[in-house]
Amino acid sequence: MLRSGVKPQDTEAIQALTEKLKSMPWLMVAAVMTSSISGLVAALMGGFLSPTPLMQRLRLGAGTPLPAWAWGAALVGCFTMGQAMESLSVLAGVWNYGASLKGLQSASQGSVVTFAALLFFGALVAGAAEELFFRGYVQTRLVARWGRTAGIAGAATLFGILHFDPIHSPMALMMGLFLGWLAECTGSLRLSIFVHVFNNLTSFLLSRYAPSTTELPSSVHVTLLAVCSLAFVGVVMALRRMDARSPEPVLARP
Repeated sequence: MLRSGVKPQDTEAIQALTEKLKSMPWLMVAAVMTSSISGLVAALMGGFLSPTPLMQRLRLGAGTPLPAWAWGAALVGCFTMGQAMESLSVLAGVWNYGASLKGLQSASQGSVVTFAALLFFGALVAGAAEELFFRGYVQTRLVARWGRTAGIAGAATLFGILHFDPIHSPMALMMGLFLGWLAECTGSLRLSIFVHVFNNLTSFLLSRYAPSTTELPSSVHVTLLAVCSLAFVGVVMALRRMDARSPEPVLARP
C-alpha cells in the first residue's frame, strides 16, 4: 500500500491490490509450501502421539493386493471426475469465481524455478500430506466412531471446507469422497496418495503447457460432462471388485 500510494480508506483500490497479490506466482507457491508442510507435520505428529503404531494409524501398510490395472483405473477415475466437475462449473457460469484456482493457474505460468517448486510442494508434498492427514489420521478416527460411509463423508467435507474457495471446495469434496473410498477399499493410503499426487502433477503441467479447456465451446463441455461422467461410473464399478472391506483399525484414543 505504501509503494503504490493506496490509502486505507480507498476500499476499491485495496481490493484491486489484493487481487494483484493473489496473481503473484511466488506468493501462491509460498502459500502451497506452507500449507503442505503444515499438513504433513500435523499428520505425522498425530500419528506419533497415537497409542496405535504410526504405520497402522496412518494406514501406510500395503493393504489389499492390487492388480496393475487398478492403479491406472483409479487415476482415470480421478481425472474424469475432475473434468466433469470443471465442465459443469463452466456451463453453470461459475468457474471464474474460483480465486484459488486462478492463483494456481497463475503460479503455473511463473519462472522455471517457481514452477519446479510448485510441482514439488503442490504435487508431491501436498498430495502425500493431505492424504496422510485427511484419509490417514482423520478418516480412520471418524470411521471407527461413525462407520464407513459417515467417516468417509466427514473427512471429505473437512477436506473441501479447508480449501476455502466457492468452486475449488466442492471439487475437493468430491475428490475427497473418491479418495476416501479408495483408502477404505484397499485398507491403505498407497493408492490414494498415488492418485492425489499424479492428479495435482497433471493439473499443473496442463495449466502451464496446454490451452485452457474453459475456452472451449459449450457443446464441447456438454460432451465432456456426459462422457467423463459415464467413464467415472464405469471406473467405480470396475474398482468395486477390489473392495475387500479391510478391517478398520481399532483406535483407543485420538
